[in-house]
Amino acid sequence: MKKRTFLILLSILLCSACIEQKVSQVEQTWDIDLSQADASLRDAIKGINFIPLETIEESLLFGVDKLVVKNDLIYIGDFYSKKIVVYDKTGKIKFVINRRGEGPEEYIDMKSFAVDKQFIYIVDNHRHLLNLYNCQNGNFVETRKLPFVTWDMEILPDGNFIFTYIPFKEGSGPNMKQERYKIFITDPQLNIKKRLFEYNKKDFEFIGKMVYFTTASQGIVFSSMASDDLYIFSETDSIRHIAINFKNKIPSQYRQKLDEIDKGKYNYLIKTPLLCKDYMIFLAPDDEIVLDYLYNFKKGLLSTNDRVNAYKGLLTPQAVYQDKVISYLDNYDYYKELVDNGFERASHSIEEHLKEEKPILVLYTF
Repeated sequence: MKKRTFLILLSILLCSACIEQKVSQVEQTWDIDLSQADASLRDAIKGINFIPLETIEESLLFGVDKLVVKNDLIYIGDFYSKKIVVYDKTGKIKFVINRRGEGPEEYIDMKSFAVDKQFIYIVDNHRHLLNLYNCQNGNFVETRKLPFVTWDMEILPDGNFIFTYIPFKEGSGPNMKQERYKIFITDPQLNIKKRLFEYNKKDFEFIGKMVYFTTASQGIVFSSMASDDLYIFSETDSIRHIAINFKNKIPSQYRQKLDEIDKGKYNYLIKTPLLCKDYMIFLAPDDEIVLDYLYNFKKGLLSTNDRVNAYKGLLTPQAVYQDKVISYLDNYDYYKELVDNGFERASHSIEEHLKEEKPILVLYTF
């Protein structure tokens, strides 16, 4: 009996060790000096297209927090308004999920969402629920209980789910008891399969992000403010670790001190980068200016927009789909200013659409 008990305990310990497996060592280091960026970003852009987005009263957005292209549809989430507007690829509205409330098919909070071939998953941290809606028509399907608080979620290529929770104030923590890991990987029924990046009570990040995961052909990209490193999840047990080494990087002793970071005018990743083909597209501060950059990680070349000529200028992108980078634009005056400085002019109908304060998507082909 004692031998059997020992074997059971050993099995549990081995299983736990597997679940809490550490991330692999750095695979590559990308050295980036923002002061050496040239103004040739336009050379990587093969073409620009525009999609007018249909507008109805229910589709009005405060802002765009997450954009997903999947199932031949475009899903745009506004976490402030707590709604997801879904369009076809011509910009026509298919449906809107706007279910804020306390009912069984509703959510109080919308912190994040993700989409697979069947469902739209909406995170409600207030009630610790994951609400599922049909991805083709928005009809409610079911609710699953979340075992943790999460800031963002995505669907891994192998069908499992990845979530993140990160404190961004000293002494802060989730409003429910959970293990101190920044990453949880679960199966679709929310059973935890792996935990990564353990942290202690004193750990926090100097600023939070709206979105911690981006989707690329290589997998799901994750970054946080704890470092400038990227972690690319191609499946549950396959993680690539890429170190981003800015020449003017934040010293380790200042990593949690926003005042010192601002004072030192250090470079860091403001948002989780997008990967498209051989490029990393990222937003970073340089001196007192925040700019979009394009890093060719195969050639080690860095470029940015021309500050004078807006020809093929890249607007801060929201998502990548295949070989296209997608930006959102809803301001005609800004568009007109860009055109006056060389930006690609849209058709008359697109311009009239913008004049009516209706949004468009700008699709850059790389």
